[in-house]
Amino acid sequence: MHPPIRLPTDRTLFQQAWVVPNAEAAATRWSRLFDIGPFYVAEYTPERFTDVSYRGNPSHLSMRTAIAYAGDIQIEFIEPTMTGPNCYHDSVAPATEGFHHICFWTTDLAADIAHYVAAGCTVATQARVIKGPSFAYIDARAQCGCMVELLEYMAPIETLFHGWRESAKTWQRDRDPLFIRR
Repeated sequence: MHPPIRLPTDRTLFQQAWVVPNAEAAATRWSRLFDIGPFYVAEYTPERFTDVSYRGNPSHLSMRTAIAYAGDIQIEFIEPTMTGPNCYHDSVAPATEGFHHICFWTTDLAADIAHYVAAGCTVATQARVIKGPSFAYIDARAQCGCMVELLEYMAPIETLFHGWRESAKTWQRDRDPLFIRR
C-alpha cells in the first residue's frame, strides 16, 4: 500500500487542514461547493491523548474533527475545544477560520523533528493518541506559510484512511449521509 518512507519525511502530502469555529458547518459548506463527502466526524477529549506538550511545556488537547477526501487529498476541519494557548490558535485566531497545516507520514518522528528544527522550525505541539500514533505539529510558518503535521505511520490508520478515500469515490450527496460519526 504505502511506498517506502524516505527521511527526513515521506514526500507524499496526504492531508490539508483548516482550523474552523464549527467543523460540521465548514464540512457542509465544502460539500455543497465541491460535492465532496462523506465527512468522518470525531470528538477528541483530553483523555484521548498522552504526552502532550505545547512549545515544550506540558499541555492538553481537545477538538472536534471532520475529515473527507477530495481525490487523493484528505481534507480536515479542526474545531479546537480547549482553552488557553495552543498550536491551532497560533496561526488561526479563535472564532475565525483559516488554513492550518499540511500532513505527512513519518516512520521516525524524532529524526523528522530534528530535520525541521535544523531548518529553523520549532515544535508547536507533540502528543500521542492513546492506543494510536504519535504526532507533532511543526511551526514552519516562516519557511512555508503553515504548520506541518508529522503523523507516525501505522498500517491500520492508513487502511482506515484508504477506506475513507474509497467511500468518497462513490459518495452521492443526494443519496448518502454527509456525516459519519466515529
